[in-house]
Amino acid sequence: MKRRAVIGVAAGIVAVAAAAGAVAAWMVTRPESAEDAAGRYLAALADGDVAAVERFLPDASDTEHLSAAFAGATGYIEDYDYTVGEVRDGAQRVEANVRLGGERRTLGFVLARADDGWELDVDELGSLEVSTTLGDAVRVGDAVTALSVRLLPAVYPVEPMPVGILAGGSEVAVTSPDSVALSLEPTLTPEATALAQRQLDAYAAGCAEATDAVPDDCGLRVPWAADLARLDAIAFRIEAPPVVALAPDGQSFAATGGVIAATASGVGRDGGAASFTYRADDWALRGTVEFASDAMALVVD
Repeated sequence: MKRRAVIGVAAGIVAVAAAAGAVAAWMVTRPESAEDAAGRYLAALADGDVAAVERFLPDASDTEHLSAAFAGATGYIEDYDYTVGEVRDGAQRVEANVRLGGERRTLGFVLARADDGWELDVDELGSLEVSTTLGDAVRVGDAVTALSVRLLPAVYPVEPMPVGILAGGSEVAVTSPDSVALSLEPTLTPEATALAQRQLDAYAAGCAEATDAVPDDCGLRVPWAADLARLDAIAFRIEAPPVVALAPDGQSFAATGGVIAATASGVGRDGGAASFTYRADDWALRGTVEFASDAMALVVD
């Protein structure tokens, strides 16, 4: 009897342990609640944890800038509390009260069920709208973006592009789902003039290549027709390239003071072979300046 009693007790213990294991397994594998997911997302934002934030982003190429911009943010949310409520088809809207950029702000976002948890509705993110007097792109955090862009909640440095050529950035706090407007008036850096001169020198060298006609768009006039009946070739020699000056507003340039000599060869007025050399000490090139996300370009008129 004692043996059977012991066996019975042991069997009971095994049964209880198995039941406890079933409860533990259910607790581990149960789906994460929207409240818990929202807390994880807000904690990731507060920590500036790019990897943790990325787990909430949909797998799409048009969200890559979100991580890069967030990685270069200069400030993150602090001291937050939040509430959660369903909005549609199981999606949950979260309203959070946070401190960002030294101010209390309201932060709203939507989490939707995904195959492996909860996913952020990026269409509900806040946006930055930049107007600038120069260029067509900006660097926000560590991302180069268009002038209109959605962003994760944070404080971002915003710089006109191309960086190093244009100066005059600013800083802006972006929350969800608000739109923030920022106006930039960039100025040219000293490197802009140096880059413009290198571009102009290369362009001038192209103008001075040997040819059989006066090149267009090079600011050159060679009066060969006064001495030759027929032009066969022109050889140029740059004695001093034009020196570039950029307009204060960055919209145009003038390169002046160049010195160039041209030797025209062909048939002379008497029907024999002849050549004549002409020299200009007022060679000039003018045009406009264009800025792209990664370059500045001179466009000769």
